[in-house]
Amino acid sequence: DKDFLDAGRGISDGIGGWKMGAVSVPRGNSFEDAKMRYVDVEASLSKGTVVFNSAGSNFDKLSAICLAALDVFDLPNCLNLYLTGVGTATSAPPHTDKQDVMVIQTRGRKHWRVFSPPPVAASPFADPLARGKAADRLEVDDLQHPPLL
Repeated sequence: DKDFLDAGRGISDGIGGWKMGAVSVPRGNSFEDAKMRYVDVEASLSKGTVVFNSAGSNFDKLSAICLAALDVFDLPNCLNLYLTGVGTATSAPPHTDKQDVMVIQTRGRKHWRVFSPPPVAASPFADPLARGKAADRLEVDDLQHPPLL
């Protein structure tokens, strides 16, 4: 209640990729009016995955995980928190990320598929670290099969 926390929701960009959309909209001009509420998150969960970027810097227990990872890997890190509603089949379309990603599933069940990066020759002008995002289209069939995991 005391802290300001923002979140995004993974949404389709309408051409095959995905981007972050708003979870809440400020209800006025004050700091209090700009705060996201639980009802905003709950409403967004019915539409897709809610993403709290840099959650490790907002919650003590998550900060402890970041500090432990720093100790182990001797590298800076960032902890993002992804919440996906019950019954959601796919939380994000195929995409690549600029950063290394370590996934820890804490509840429920999900079938994770991890692929080798898509062949560069298929889209030589695309950013290889941002495939499936913004104007870039990346389909499951574009990925090298079988999945690594």
